[in-house]
Amino acid sequence: MNGSDGTTAGVEQSDGRGVRRRRALQYLGGGALATALGTAGCVQQAGDGGDTATEGGGGDTDTESDDSDDAGTATESVGSEPVTMGVLVPTSGPSAPLGQAQQRGAELGVQYVNDSDAFGFTIDATFEDTQTDPSTGLQRAQAVVENDGADYVVGALESSVALAVADYVSSRDVVYTSGAATIELTSGNCNANTFRTETNAAQQMAGLVDFVDSGLGSNLWIHTTDDTYGNSAVAQIERRIEAQGFDIDIVGRTMPDKGTSNYGPQITNISNSEADVVALPDTGADLINFMKQASSAGLTEEVDVIGTAIFARVSRQALGSDAVGAYSSTLYNHKLETGDNREFVEAYRNEHGGVPGSFARVGYDMVRMTARGIEAAGTNDPVEVSEALEGLDVTTALGTTPFRECDHQAVNPVWTGQVVEGGEIPGIELLTQVPGEAAVRPCGETGCSL
Repeated sequence: MNGSDGTTAGVEQSDGRGVRRRRALQYLGGGALATALGTAGCVQQAGDGGDTATEGGGGDTDTESDDSDDAGTATESVGSEPVTMGVLVPTSGPSAPLGQAQQRGAELGVQYVNDSDAFGFTIDATFEDTQTDPSTGLQRAQAVVENDGADYVVGALESSVALAVADYVSSRDVVYTSGAATIELTSGNCNANTFRTETNAAQQMAGLVDFVDSGLGSNLWIHTTDDTYGNSAVAQIERRIEAQGFDIDIVGRTMPDKGTSNYGPQITNISNSEADVVALPDTGADLINFMKQASSAGLTEEVDVIGTAIFARVSRQALGSDAVGAYSSTLYNHKLETGDNREFVEAYRNEHGGVPGSFARVGYDMVRMTARGIEAAGTNDPVEVSEALEGLDVTTALGTTPFRECDHQAVNPVWTGQVVEGGEIPGIELLTQVPGEAAVRPCGETGCSL
């Protein structure tokens, strides 16, 4: 399997600053790769962002997508009035770049439903800015439900906002489809009205931890922000290591406050430790600032870094060469030949002139998965739609995906990739895949009771 710059995976590469890595995954050439790939086979090379010819694997040739397995025939009309849907995204505050991407995807999801003969209804969407703030996000949810009459709410990519919205809808006849990753949404705090399209923290950590165990290293340092998602990620890394019986030692943790500007103390602690791998389950400005400072201090030459959001186009665009060589649990790639992803990429390119990233994919599918539940129920009654969504197989950009009945989590696969040099921004080369059923926690371990 060739790297996107023409090199062979498993051979050390240079990024112009000398030899890039101490280890370039020698295991990729042997039987461990087949084990890690499972039934997926060799995952195609791909770049999740930028569409220059220098990015690897198969180019950008569009193919016909097949949406026939869940489109069927149009349902009977659910009424002459459009279905009102509130879409909550942070278009201001620290998460604004991610929220803007999610909004673009959600807008395309609404357009998909409204232009399709497969649905007997249209969506009237109201977009609200959560401002990356849980109290504001809750107020916006209340406004779309109580003032605009929305029976359906989607979005809220920040974990704290999503938990506040989920709690709000738990006692109302409102279906909430979340775009946040915190494990609590589908754990002890789950409720019958909340569903999650986004890949949760446990699934993300499966891609991270399994890859570390497959040959990346054995002494792991965890660095993340001390917030809802960060604490959830740490717990799930520890759980995955124990559950799988992996020979990985956690040699240290650093968990600074959100918005920390100087990571010098944390970088020094990691450099002075026995760590050979740093797990970095972080997002947004906290991820960008840490990675830039770690690269400047030479830490990324001392240890391998594997994150959960480094793969995202917005991350690689902000980091540039500072991301090259890092690994990442990867939730989406625009070159995937899964589900109806090719149709999504074409629609996104036609509308925005580029290619979508993971947050846009989540926005697109959370609208469409909710709409499929309305279609399957044959009514816009949220109580019946909630029942219809449980266990419903839906074609998404990631493949055929159900919401599990036990916790309402979408059973998404995850990949692991490495950031490689590309065109205007670095590319991502996919290396392994963890199938959806292997990545998601067993129902009995979630603590969710529906």
